[in-house]
Amino acid sequence: MKHMVLAALLCGLLSHAAHADFQQGKAAFVAHDYAKALKEFEPLARAGDMQSQHILGMMYDEGQGVAQDYAKAADWYQKAALQGNQDSMYNLGVMYAQGQGVSNDDVKAAQWFEKAAEKGHVLSQFALGRLYIVGRGVKASGEKGNGWYKKAALQGHYKAQLALGKNYLEGNGIKKDLIQAEHWIRQSAMQGHHKAQYELGVLYREGLAVKKDAKLAYMWFDLAAKQEHVGAQQARDALAKTMKAEDIAAARLLSSEWKPKTPEVSS
Repeated sequence: MKHMVLAALLCGLLSHAAHADFQQGKAAFVAHDYAKALKEFEPLARAGDMQSQHILGMMYDEGQGVAQDYAKAADWYQKAALQGNQDSMYNLGVMYAQGQGVSNDDVKAAQWFEKAAEKGHVLSQFALGRLYIVGRGVKASGEKGNGWYKKAALQGHYKAQLALGKNYLEGNGIKKDLIQAEHWIRQSAMQGHHKAQYELGVLYREGLAVKKDAKLAYMWFDLAAKQEHVGAQQARDALAKTMKAEDIAAARLLSSEWKPKTPEVSS
């Protein structure tokens, strides 16, 4: 999870003098010519260019054009993070959480996640929410945890949507609300997240926050089952034993025609 889409990592403005070298490094990186990319990015990074520092950290993190070295990766991420690079803040938080290249330190992990989360970095918002829910590196707080989950969910983060939905369903750190539970679970399921599809199937099977509907329950279970969700496979097959053949056929047709949707992102 540490890395964003390459285009997002390489976008932005550089000084006019460094722009050509950066563009050459970018072209080499895209072409997987990591040796050339390193040659272009390293001088820029040492000169203080934030984006180049982040990319150099990523190259050491992944062993691209250099021997994999988590300590050097963390060092370059920190340089970029101190200049405000949100992706580096997040990556550094992950490294502290996992003890990669730095000593395991959940408090520092939470601090870096929070710095990026406050700037709107969606992966950091989800990570910080999880830390607050479990009380790792921070004092456990369902209110804060679900608050960060919601911020990430509003940006379309499918795991945050499911986590928030299940917490509403179970009243975990937040007032139980079946309507909100169904809403957020559905948002995640509509993106194709198999765990959310299973949970939505359960809601239809049990008639929780939605009208009980065996065909729709079967459809959601089947969609999750196609992604190797064992619980969904078992739930679908058990439900089929209670259904008419024509209803199973109709549910299978719904499943075959279903397409994931782009998440709705709220500002």
